[in-house]
Amino acid sequence: MGELAALANAVVWALTGVITKGVGKNVKPTHIVTVQVWIGLLFLLTVGLVIGQLGELVHIQLRSALYLVGGSLMNTSGALVFWLALSRSTVSKVYPTTQSIFISISVLAGWLFLGDTPQAGVIGGAVLIIGGVILLNWQPADKSITTTDIGAKRKRKPRGDYIGIGLGITTSFLWAGGFLSTVIGLEETPPVAAATIRNLVPAILFIGINIAFPSARITRVFKGNGTRLTLGGILFAVSALSFVVALDNAPPGVVVVLINTSPMWAVVFATVLLRERLNRFALGGAALSVAGIFVTLAFR
Repeated sequence: MGELAALANAVVWALTGVITKGVGKNVKPTHIVTVQVWIGLLFLLTVGLVIGQLGELVHIQLRSALYLVGGSLMNTSGALVFWLALSRSTVSKVYPTTQSIFISISVLAGWLFLGDTPQAGVIGGAVLIIGGVILLNWQPADKSITTTDIGAKRKRKPRGDYIGIGLGITTSFLWAGGFLSTVIGLEETPPVAAATIRNLVPAILFIGINIAFPSARITRVFKGNGTRLTLGGILFAVSALSFVVALDNAPPGVVVVLINTSPMWAVVFATVLLRERLNRFALGGAALSVAGIFVTLAFR
């Protein structure tokens, strides 16, 4: 069940990104994240009420709650740093850097601090999926660029790339720390309650941001984008729930490898829903990711 939940998390997270991609140009990342955590929190509170786990929130041990809160803060900080990294460099450099280091650090930390010894399948799957992520984000050379354009890019690109990659590395450490903290917090916490806490913390944080910065208020962008933002928020909640269910039922190393197949699913959804064209690098990356899933599950 844990492995299926991890794959479901990757699929839903990828679909969340594709759905959200259709919002207007005036919608900023802060607007998207705010809507996601607010709607996600309402969704998870409703689920907890229906299945009778809402009362578990007041019975969570302080140690577990603190670990879940810390994990949520690190994940949210990582997301904001990730968006900043993308603004300073290219997707093809930031995304593979972030994903590959995140997988590596998380598997290593799980081994050192949680006693989750990585099996051959996890190591092999991680290598294949990292290779797949790199290929999925590989940008083929644009032959239409003139020599003058290339010279100009060489002059201005390195500094931005170094900053972007450095921020991507920072994101990896924040996400890995959040992942490890969540695993510990889940030891004595029901999944729905854990997912609710993980959404509650950033939901409160973004209330403060909306009060302090009027430009971040979702009322400015919700009209005309409401359907996509709402659907994205619900998918975000499902993703958060599937994440903690996966961690509650499968080894952390397996989960972190499988959830990082999301770039492959994003390519599939972008091709089907957005009619984006696949190039040979995307096809190769998808093939490596599928092989990584097979190796992870078959040779644990």
